[in-house]
Amino acid sequence: MTTQVALDVLPIIISAIALTIAAVSMRRQWRSARNANAVAAILKLFEEYRSDDLKMARRTVFEMSEFDVESAPALRDLPDEVRRAAERVAQYFDHVGLLVGHRLAPARPMISFFGVGCETLWEKLAPCVAVERQLRKVDYYLGYFEALAALSEKIGADGLNKKITTKMRLGRVPLK
Repeated sequence: MTTQVALDVLPIIISAIALTIAAVSMRRQWRSARNANAVAAILKLFEEYRSDDLKMARRTVFEMSEFDVESAPALRDLPDEVRRAAERVAQYFDHVGLLVGHRLAPARPMISFFGVGCETLWEKLAPCVAVERQLRKVDYYLGYFEALAALSEKIGADGLNKKITTKMRLGRVPLK
């Protein structure tokens, strides 16, 4: 009787082991596919960040006048060239923030790549965005951009880059 019970249970145990192995394998394949898609999306975002169009837009925003909340115009009321640049930069970082916020792009590599640029650009545009939010009567306009800048500040983009290069033992090439 004991032998018969063992023979009856053995196929169930083997099936359970096979099912566990298949589930683990499927999870690894899913994670690998997700990472491959994330890498492709990240590379596309990096490529866009380095495009001439976005470089010029970032430069225009960096060079624009600083405003405090009381004297800031809405984004829509900036001079045309500055408005176009500000909207281009803000929408780009809002999209990146959306991807990071929904974990479709990993936060640390994105923040490491942008450095403090995201934070600095947010600081330049924040007063204008605040006025734009009031006019639109929408508290979350460009909220993903703001969240990305806050996360960048929290993680510390400069410190993160130093930590990564130290951890990877990346050296410096001496100047000649």
